[in-house]
Amino acid sequence: MKKLLILVAVTTSTMCGLTIAHADTFLEPRTVTVRFADLNTANVEGAARLYRRLNFAAKTVCQDLDSGRDMFLVNLHADCVRQALSNAIAKVDRPALTAYAADRGIHLGAINMKIADNK
Repeated sequence: MKKLLILVAVTTSTMCGLTIAHADTFLEPRTVTVRFADLNTANVEGAARLYRRLNFAAKTVCQDLDSGRDMFLVNLHADCVRQALSNAIAKVDRPALTAYAADRGIHLGAINMKIADNK
C-alpha cells in the first residue's frame, strides 16, 4: 500500500438522471490517477491536500460538461464534480478526509470508480 493510486471515474449515469444520446466513447468512464502516498492523510493538512487533488481530478473528468454559460450544463458539471469527488472520498476511506469533505458539503455517494494498487 506504499504507492496507492486512486482512479476517479465518472459515467453519465452518475452525472444526471436524464437519458442523453451520445457517441459510445462519451459513455466510457473517464479516469484520472491521483497519487497520495506522499501525504499523511491522518491529519488535517494531509487530508486538505488530498481533497484538493481529488477535486482537481473530479473537475478534469467532468471537463466536457464545463460550458461556461449554458445553465443546464453548468448544473450537470457541478453535479458531475460533486459525484466524482464523493465517490473518490468514499473509496479512499480516510476519516480525516471524509470529515474535511463533509465540512465543505461533500458527502459520500455511490462508488463508481476503480482503485489500483501500484506496487
